[in-house]
Amino acid sequence: MKADSLLEEIKSKIDIVEFISEYVPLKKAGQNYKGLCPFHSEKTPSFMVSQSKQIFHCFGCGVGGDVVSFLMKHENLSFNETIRSLAKKTGIQLTQFRFDKNLTERREQILQINKEALEFFVKNLSASERAKAYLEKRCIEETSIHTFSIGYAPEKRDGLFQYLKNKGHGDSLIKDAGLAVYDERDYRDVFRGRIIFPIWNPHNDVIAFGGRVMDSSLPKYLNTSETEVFKKGETLFALNLAKEEIRKKGYAIIVEGYLDAIVCHQYGFKNTVAPLGTALTQKHLQKLKVLTEKIVLVFDSDDAGISAARRSLTIICEGNFRARVLLLPEGEDPDSFLRKKGSQPFQKMLSQAMTMVDFLLSTSKGDRIEKVREALGMISVMKDLIVADELLGELADRSRINEAVLRSELKKMRQKSGRQPVEGLRPESSTRNREEYLLLSSIIASPGKADYVFSRLNIEDLKEEPVRSLLKKMKTLGSTFDLTSLLGQANHAEKSLITALSLDPGFDLELVDRNIDDCLQTLAQKKCEEKMKRAEESGDIELLNIWLKEKRDLMKGSL
Repeated sequence: MKADSLLEEIKSKIDIVEFISEYVPLKKAGQNYKGLCPFHSEKTPSFMVSQSKQIFHCFGCGVGGDVVSFLMKHENLSFNETIRSLAKKTGIQLTQFRFDKNLTERREQILQINKEALEFFVKNLSASERAKAYLEKRCIEETSIHTFSIGYAPEKRDGLFQYLKNKGHGDSLIKDAGLAVYDERDYRDVFRGRIIFPIWNPHNDVIAFGGRVMDSSLPKYLNTSETEVFKKGETLFALNLAKEEIRKKGYAIIVEGYLDAIVCHQYGFKNTVAPLGTALTQKHLQKLKVLTEKIVLVFDSDDAGISAARRSLTIICEGNFRARVLLLPEGEDPDSFLRKKGSQPFQKMLSQAMTMVDFLLSTSKGDRIEKVREALGMISVMKDLIVADELLGELADRSRINEAVLRSELKKMRQKSGRQPVEGLRPESSTRNREEYLLLSSIIASPGKADYVFSRLNIEDLKEEPVRSLLKKMKTLGSTFDLTSLLGQANHAEKSLITALSLDPGFDLELVDRNIDDCLQTLAQKKCEEKMKRAEESGDIELLNIWLKEKRDLMKGSL
């Protein structure tokens, strides 16, 4: 099955409004639907979805496309992963569709190996009294063991390796999945004598494992090495279980470890996730951005915890999130605190978590001015002016420094660093070559007019590269093209332009013929004016008069 045919079949079975409504609350707005964009921070809805055209576009950040584009960006998936997900949702069989084997078969094999390894670990937990006793000692309930599919890797040197070989998997593939290593003797298991925590992607595929020792030996935690399906710096533990609760509650709790996250879920804080032993990254935040823009960081109150929180706040500010910080009592982590005190004291502490400004002013070293400068430095990296303005107002209030002074200092910081507020991308906000965009918009609205336009237009004469590129693709597709086929040929920027013009053509659709003729007329006059300018610069009066006459004829024809 060809990709175009498959896409057409998938889209015919999915209503984009219903699909996107699972991620973004939408309200009817005329012929379209409107909501807050899931891809950038905004107070006023600028995210539009067209049911009739089966496309979306945000007029704030410029992102646009179809249901495939939406899922790819929302879940950070590859094209092939997106197609598989949508095909599964619609019940379409992919047996005849040819994926790029280099990109898909290997991924599928690794996912299958991980699935079978999980079965091995879960089965071994049931057989290990020591492992079960350890989890009981840590107050991990049976429901949590089941929910998180916690397992156990036995001490045997190559127990998992032999198990997977008996399942028909090759040595090198087991190794490449991060489950075995080769030493001077032979292949041996990576995980031995450890409690195993499977790591899932948001689609509930097992992509890796984390293993914890049950004594004081080191390393305490061990993760699967990075593979085609697993990137440590992009993955948040428990996100697959927490994502709906994050949407529901409107914020995410970020803790430091597997057991912290599991115990938080066990005590009812099911909007909790954790990085995999790494500092928070922009890739982590991208996963959360589509769910919420509010975060509560939960750290220990020692110097290491405070330093980790400060590092995280820098990343959080760059991602335009609103953040609060909860520093637990000395010597406590979420796991120990909840087991000792229970959910109500933890909930109370969450509600009293410090704002970013409070945290920086109360924990930063140095005098008052140095603390304020550090807070201003954090605010200066924020591109969302609304969030930055809120924080600046709070900083003025807490520090008792005149807000105008702080604003002036903030402006200097931004100018020095080269950071300037970034406005949302919009197609051709200027009027410089507006007729080119209007002509493109006319053909998008009425593909049947394409042949007429191409018969009167030299595409190479156009000034705007995205318009030129899209018109070439339209010409290649032929006059029978539709939005699906055009979006399939377009790059990211072109998709944004297509969806923007589809939802806001810039002219009355009932006057499409007049708009086309007016645009062609304007383009012809501009071309003539360019020739006149060149003739004038070269001193060729005879040629100048020829082009001047042509321009007059063109102007007469437009009357």
